[in-house]
Amino acid sequence: MFFFKKKILVCLYIFFLFLTFNFLEFSTNKATAKTFVVSEIEIEEKYNLNFNKLKVIDKSFKEAFKDLSQMILEEKDQSIIIDTSIDDIKNLIDNFSILDEKFINKKYKSIMEVEFNRKKLIKFLNSKNISLSFPKKINVFFLPVLVDLDNNSFSYLTDNIFVKNWDLINKNHFQINYFVPNEDVEDYEIIKNNIKNIENLNFNKILKKYNFKNHIILIIFKEKNYIRFYSKIYFDDKFSIQNKKFINKNLKDRSDLDLMILSIKNMYEDNWKSLNKMNPSTSVPIRLTVKSEDIKKSLKLENALVNLDFVNNYRIEKFDSSEIIYKVFYSSNPKRFIKDILSYDITVDTNSSSWKIK
Repeated sequence: MFFFKKKILVCLYIFFLFLTFNFLEFSTNKATAKTFVVSEIEIEEKYNLNFNKLKVIDKSFKEAFKDLSQMILEEKDQSIIIDTSIDDIKNLIDNFSILDEKFINKKYKSIMEVEFNRKKLIKFLNSKNISLSFPKKINVFFLPVLVDLDNNSFSYLTDNIFVKNWDLINKNHFQINYFVPNEDVEDYEIIKNNIKNIENLNFNKILKKYNFKNHIILIIFKEKNYIRFYSKIYFDDKFSIQNKKFINKNLKDRSDLDLMILSIKNMYEDNWKSLNKMNPSTSVPIRLTVKSEDIKKSLKLENALVNLDFVNNYRIEKFDSSEIIYKVFYSSNPKRFIKDILSYDITVDTNSSSWKIK
């Protein structure tokens, strides 16, 4: 009888071992085969005797690659790959779809969606010594104050020309959603009373009213045609200060105004991208322990590992009747891993050398 029970336990152990490794293989393959999808690529071409649909598709691929580059790369790195050949771009594409096409007034118009293979793209960018940033939307509390040094006055919200035009400058690759509050008398008085020392004001009395984890305080100093943007940026628990200057710019000139807003927005986008950079060459190995009997927790963990952007791959390092140890290769810091995996309702106990899934 004892021998019979032991045989059953051994069989079950082998079965679950086989099952787990099958899950692992499926999950790892899925993790390394993620794609970046670029949608709503609109192309317009004359429809005449020289019309060639394949050339139109190639044009769509180039446009999609440009959009993707703006989405995942800092501005300084985009210029490095701007002249990438169409053959190299095609090699990075897994799939594409023509969502809509029509012929109107001797013109061909199409809307396409292109899927880029993440693994191939990372390898391509690594060959150029470029690290990509994973696209991630962020909601930000945005408070701009315009200080006119010529007449010793300031514009808060309703009469601030930058506030009026801020949302008019928008690009598909932007990841930051800005929330500008309604003008508040108390907030106005705080700024007014500290206008002479506005750069050193911590704005805490204003910020605590709003339930935002991330914020930007923008102070714009104008003196004749010289304009300086002083930004206090708080993204993902990281604080930074950035300055940007413009000379010979006129706020009443719409093209100058648009150019400055776009430049500042791109600066903020780069700041956000820098916090979401992937560096496969310095992957951090993280070991996670799960009790062998807790199959649901193991599957939940694997699902999270498949979907976490900074997970390069993972494997089962140890499996026995008491525990499963996962070795995860993570292209960011462990602190971020704990925070990211928490979004999948998974808590990690880091008190011991071997991290455990609670």
